[in-house]
Amino acid sequence: MARRLRGTGLGLWVRRLRIPLALLCGLSAVAAGLLAGVESQGETVTAVRVTQDVPAGEELAVGMLEEVSVDAEAVPGGEPATAEEVAGRQAAVPLPSGAVVLTSLLVGPGLLAGQPEGDVAVPVRPADTALVGMLTPGQEVDVILSAESLEEGTSSRTVARAAPVLWTPSGEGDDWFPQPGDGGQVVVIGVSPSTAQDIAQAAHEGHLHLSLVG
Repeated sequence: MARRLRGTGLGLWVRRLRIPLALLCGLSAVAAGLLAGVESQGETVTAVRVTQDVPAGEELAVGMLEEVSVDAEAVPGGEPATAEEVAGRQAAVPLPSGAVVLTSLLVGPGLLAGQPEGDVAVPVRPADTALVGMLTPGQEVDVILSAESLEEGTSSRTVARAAPVLWTPSGEGDDWFPQPGDGGQVVVIGVSPSTAQDIAQAAHEGHLHLSLVG
């Protein structure tokens, strides 16, 4: 009697359908996994990233850029989406290979967020680099020119007053246009276009110094 019950009824149907049932469960699990993957992927946007390490101050070329799809939540709106939008701009900070290029990491409007309309970002290499390590973005500095001539001897004048600091080096390798024997210590400040011209001219006349103002 016991042997007949094991070979008939519900148990027999379960044994006959165990393989189809297993396949059905497996396919259901795969389908659920695919749906979960689609849901977790979320919305994506096109962004630009560098394909090699880029030091601060270097101009970005098309050959070192690529366009990729990234999670929309990882990139604020209005950021560059094509390599052409970034090419020709200068990096304000070192960009490691694979980093997404944001406007706040470039010299230009990204550094000037919140500054008066028309202001420009100007790099200044001070003669007294000791002050650079004491500065942080948001502080204000005067830019002073000191020069020597046979006619007037040593003279000085202020070429920019209360200019806001927009960027400072964050480490030894974080500098602009480094030269042998020079730490490449550069501070980026925000000034008007006319003041930027005065600073550029003053850099050829003598030494530039920064004075922190309260």
